[in-house]
Amino acid sequence: MKNENLIHVKLEYEEAVESKKNVLSSEMNLIRIMKIIKQYHFLRLEELKTKAKLYRKLKEIKKDIKNLQIILPTLEIPKILKKEDETKKPETIIPKEKTYDTSLESELKEIQEKLKALQR
Repeated sequence: MKNENLIHVKLEYEEAVESKKNVLSSEMNLIRIMKIIKQYHFLRLEELKTKAKLYRKLKEIKKDIKNLQIILPTLEIPKILKKEDETKKPETIIPKEKTYDTSLESELKEIQEKLKALQR
């Protein structure tokens, strides 16, 4: 690189201090984010281990239930009771209404109003 093409920019002391503060606060935020990411990875690994353990336990339980069904005798239900079970109507399921977090929606509306005010 040639020395002839160098450009120098002079900063005032206050500007230099402010930019240094900004750089340091950015570094601090990045370190915090990395700490959170490491914690997330640890928790995710624990979650996966727990899910695998649960899956193994469920397979064991399923196997035990099948063994019990084979070992235990089957019950013979009288015809009268079978007919009563068939005549019962299944319960209708009422879908639940979705509930929204009203505080988040109010915050969203406030932000939209502020954006509209800035555009004027």
